[in-house]
Amino acid sequence: MNHPIPYILLAESDANIVAYILLIAGPLLAMVFFYFWRKTKRTRDLMIATETSPIGQLTEGPAEIRGRTATSEAPLTSPWRQQPCVHYCFHVEEQRSSTDSDGHTTHHWATYIKDEQTHPFVVKDDTGQAVVDSSKIKFVLEEDRFSHSGLMNDADSGLQQLLESRYNKKTKGWIFNKTLRYTETALELDEEVYVFGEASQLGDGWMLRHGTMPLIVSDKGDAAVEKSYSTKVIVFGVLTLLSAAAGCAGLYLLVS
Repeated sequence: MNHPIPYILLAESDANIVAYILLIAGPLLAMVFFYFWRKTKRTRDLMIATETSPIGQLTEGPAEIRGRTATSEAPLTSPWRQQPCVHYCFHVEEQRSSTDSDGHTTHHWATYIKDEQTHPFVVKDDTGQAVVDSSKIKFVLEEDRFSHSGLMNDADSGLQQLLESRYNKKTKGWIFNKTLRYTETALELDEEVYVFGEASQLGDGWMLRHGTMPLIVSDKGDAAVEKSYSTKVIVFGVLTLLSAAAGCAGLYLLVS
């Protein structure tokens, strides 16, 4: 005769373990997500409150400017498009698969090559120019070129030549039957950009750096940057609420 009591006790034990996990992990994750929500919201609100200013009328503190890029040094050349620029990022990702204990296969993209360089540069408008501190900077740029390759779908000859000649040591012999995607973004010379940052005087001119306002350079316009931060505010807010709800669910399971 089978006795159900041990199975009931085992089920209760498993339920208690789940409840304790929810009770501990839920509030901890809620605090983490709340921190990021508050930080992101503060930045988003600061961006919205800060109006675009001519460089000649900058004041100390959070600032937003619009102008064109320039450099006193020899410009960089983007690897793929061969464009003169002050910044580029050539990124190759490989699609990889993993199988869990239940036999379910999931796919994700992992960096295969990331070649990124930035030169010191300034942004100019009709009223003056400002140096952009490149030591801590985030670029929000349009994709200048995108492609993908895989089995029976090789990269074009120009891209293959670039990969084999410039990145052969990194790839240790390129294999073109991988599922890969290629992206290049670049901040070209004389390109119009928006810059968010902390303005401070530098001699007779100005510098924009990371501070109360993070240093962001974008060729997508100010509205695109503000929208991306608004989206992050929503995501972190939802994750905070879900994590808090998980903690409440754990408490309910323990006391019920």
